[in-house]
Amino acid sequence: MDRALLIVGNGLSINLYEHLGLTIHPSYPFSFNVPSAPGSRRRLLDELPCLSEMLASNPEVEDYAIIHDFVQHYRRDNKQDELRHAELRQYLSLAYSHASILLLGQWRTSWRWGAWLRNHCSRLAGVVSFNYDLVPEIALNRAALSFHRLGTPEEDVPNGIPVFKPHGSCDFDMGEGFVGGYTPFKAIGILNNRIINGRGRVSVVPSHRLSQARFEADIVLPFEESQQTRLLWVQQGYKTVFRIAQTVDALIVLGLSYHPCDRPEIDSLISQVPPGAEAWLVNPTPNETFENMVKRVTDKVMRVTPHDFLRMRL
Repeated sequence: MDRALLIVGNGLSINLYEHLGLTIHPSYPFSFNVPSAPGSRRRLLDELPCLSEMLASNPEVEDYAIIHDFVQHYRRDNKQDELRHAELRQYLSLAYSHASILLLGQWRTSWRWGAWLRNHCSRLAGVVSFNYDLVPEIALNRAALSFHRLGTPEEDVPNGIPVFKPHGSCDFDMGEGFVGGYTPFKAIGILNNRIINGRGRVSVVPSHRLSQARFEADIVLPFEESQQTRLLWVQQGYKTVFRIAQTVDALIVLGLSYHPCDRPEIDSLISQVPPGAEAWLVNPTPNETFENMVKRVTDKVMRVTPHDFLRMRL
């Protein structure tokens, strides 16, 4: 392996949370106990009446199942649904920001995936994450590796590994002064199509403001077909990672959930990989549908568990 594209799914986050022994789990964001503001004893959920009502109506249903059911019945012409959609995006953005602060405070260098990134950084041509948590960024930062996120001001000084997050990130926003008359938690589907010098652009929330409400929580909900593919910063990001994918000799996919709503994006990305490239599907629970799709691109497909992959010399 000389040059690899890394695609990250939720499995990497689950592994890190478990390694650190956190009491929260990335698949259960409604249990994160996120404060409404830094230092406040009031819960963020108390500030989000539409979301709180939905949760109260489903007391025995798991978090992602609640989101899945909402997405299946979501109507963009219904004001109540629009408000609930906006509150969900705000909550998830702030919940995973809250989790990221915990991760930073409890980071341990013994995490094996952090060591793997450190050892293989010279071979990484790019990283694509369909999550909006900051696990890839924290891991790269703690490994003292330079990176820049596509579609952000970090592109102005494109050091290190390019990182693309087409479904948004919990630290992305529209930028101060861009939205007038904004009321926290009440923005309905603005979507960030800001153009600066001909480039699509989102702003990055600094670490000391991660707990503050966003102007627009520009993220794609779980199980939701992305509306962001029409945004310029996402389109330009895909063009960049497509060019990267065409130059690699290895594809590494970590713990990716191949949900039907995400398949057009994932398929279009993987289809750019050269036919002779190796494809490593690292997942304790293999997805045969995904594996068969990758095999249509390259016949060098290896299915492997995370434990076995970390022991290999690539």
